[in-house]
Amino acid sequence: MLEAKENVLALKARTSVPARRHPKGLMEAVYGAGSLAVAADDVPTKMAARMLQALGLLAVQVVLADGSLQAIPNGEARNAMDRPWRLAKPAFTGELGVPDADGAFRRRN
Repeated sequence: MLEAKENVLALKARTSVPARRHPKGLMEAVYGAGSLAVAADDVPTKMAARMLQALGLLAVQVVLADGSLQAIPNGEARNAMDRPWRLAKPAFTGELGVPDADGAFRRRN
């Protein structure tokens, strides 16, 4: 008689890379300091920033090779994932990136 063989394949649980900052913490850091630099390889934080940008809560700028900043329109962030970013508080009133912390994180001369 033939014996039935069972093929069992052990599957590893999917692991995702957690964001270095939770979207709420990311937004608090940006609003408190006015702006925040994001490294080029920090994809989870960039994904959280893209979500917040789509909601209108963050302004995202890409840092170009010469050090200048270029605003990334909504939906265009995918093309700039290989460059460092600057996340800033949107200019609801006045200037882009003005902190809510009354300048607590600004350098004083």
